[in-house]
Amino acid sequence: MQSAKVLITDKLAPEGVKILKEAGFEVTEDNSLNGNSLKEKIAGYDALIVRSGTQATGDIIQETSNLKIIGRAGTGVDNIDITAATKKGIIVCNVPAGNTISACEHTLGLILSLARNIPQSHNSLKEGRWERKKYKGKELYGKTLGVVGMGKIGTEVVLRALAFKMDVIVSDPYITDERAEEIGVKKVSFEKLLKVTDIITVHVPVNDKTRGLFNKETISKMKKDSYLINCARGAIIDEEALAAAVKNGDIAGAAVDVFTKKPATDSNLINVEGIIHTPHLGASTAEAQKRVAIATAEQVKDYILDKKIVNAVNMIGGKIDKELKELGFRIGFLAASVAKNLTDEVIISYIEEIKDKEESLTRAVFEGFLSQFTEGVNFINAGIIAREKGIEYTVKFKSSVSVPGDIIINTGGTQIRGSIIGGKPRITGYNGYIVDVPLAGNLIIIDNDDVPGVIGKIGTVIGRNKLNIGSMEVGRDKELCSAVTIIEIDGAIPDSIRGQLLKEKAVKGVKIIKVGP
Repeated sequence: MQSAKVLITDKLAPEGVKILKEAGFEVTEDNSLNGNSLKEKIAGYDALIVRSGTQATGDIIQETSNLKIIGRAGTGVDNIDITAATKKGIIVCNVPAGNTISACEHTLGLILSLARNIPQSHNSLKEGRWERKKYKGKELYGKTLGVVGMGKIGTEVVLRALAFKMDVIVSDPYITDERAEEIGVKKVSFEKLLKVTDIITVHVPVNDKTRGLFNKETISKMKKDSYLINCARGAIIDEEALAAAVKNGDIAGAAVDVFTKKPATDSNLINVEGIIHTPHLGASTAEAQKRVAIATAEQVKDYILDKKIVNAVNMIGGKIDKELKELGFRIGFLAASVAKNLTDEVIISYIEEIKDKEESLTRAVFEGFLSQFTEGVNFINAGIIAREKGIEYTVKFKSSVSVPGDIIINTGGTQIRGSIIGGKPRITGYNGYIVDVPLAGNLIIIDNDDVPGVIGKIGTVIGRNKLNIGSMEVGRDKELCSAVTIIEIDGAIPDSIRGQLLKEKAVKGVKIIKVGP
């Protein structure tokens, strides 16, 4: 039997390479490959191992013929086209916890560097100046640290900040008040965190909710003497807005380890006085690189030899059919999107006919539910992450429902019912209202009074914004004179339409959601 071939295109610690070679694999290390050269080289390899330097784009993945797994020696997978890999049946694995301590400690290093002007005073002294008065710093003691995102790295940062006797507040749509209190911090809204925090540090993945999270508007709400730290992903912060804010004195300074483009030598942040920069060093410690190299090599070895999947970030396989799995994912995604307050309790109800698929289907639901808030969630690890997050979930079974394949999910005060109809996932119930609309695409969900003329007014607003309605469904409660209107829109929905709709007296609430492709 021919030995498996592994291609490594970023520097990998020798301990990881040794594991692959001892498994009998043919290993090629070439750190010069990228773009067209990687596209020409990749055909015929069974595994590809990358760090953050290699861009495993869709066109490169399309050139693969034998590739079975892409191993990311680190956490972020924004340099890998997950959709293209999934379509090709390629597992993409990462090491979500391998860099945690290194990234945490680098964050603390940047916080101290900002507070005590360490880089600036170092350069000043090297240039022959003794400027003690100019570089008077600030203590961390008693200052308020705002942490955006309480995943593994955010939590570790919090624990160390508490040791500095800082007051810590956190903004995370997922963490409960009870869990925050248990750690010793206070959970607040993102808006409040912006206004009261002395130092803000960001630890969230890049997705539709977090891309550009810190922009001109949000940065303007920060205190003028506050600092902003980003060791997460460059796209979370609008670099132009941050540069302008520091230049204009809108905030006191910033420290960034990540940029929207790499290498970032021409970034408009580089020459701004008051901004400290490092070239994505958060994971660059000997310990972290050894840790992720070993973990990635083990993942690749286990999958090639035994089909064992660990930390897969894409959804492949499973013991349930594709349509049912898609329904589970989308109903979980929608539930997390529309719930007013994400709680630590989820109730899921299935029909008796799918009882034997409960375990896999519940994982699909939680993959969708958690995917917006936690990096690295997938069909394989969703149940584990749910337990790690302290979610208490209850699964029930119903023997009498009208449509086979029904799933009902209750969380955060919201109830959603979904079914497979015509081979496609549909929303068949929303907070007790009976509806029938696609569980996909761009949706506007409106809570409104059931009164004459309201649908016409809603349609007028949508038409004024030149949006095309794909379908519309109204669920009514005649006794309460209330209704829910769910509208499927062709194309993207501008956020500004929310305010326009809320101006209508009969409209009580508006949610804009994108579910699936």
